[in-house]
Amino acid sequence: MATFRCKDLGLACEYEESAEGEHELMKRIEGHVMTAHQMNPESPEVSEKLRKAIR
Repeated sequence: MATFRCKDLGLACEYEESAEGEHELMKRIEGHVMTAHQMNPESPEVSEKLRKAIR
C-alpha cells in the first residue's frame, strides 16, 4: 500500500491518499496538487518531489 500526504511536502494541507501501488497513487494525487497547490505534476521537479513523499 502506497500513501501520500501533502504535509510530507511541507504544505499546510490535510490531503491524504492511499492506493495499491505508486502508479495508481500518482494518478489520484495529480488532480489535487494541480488544483489545490498550482503545481504541475508533469514537471520533472514536481514529479520527483511527489514520488519522494510517497510512503
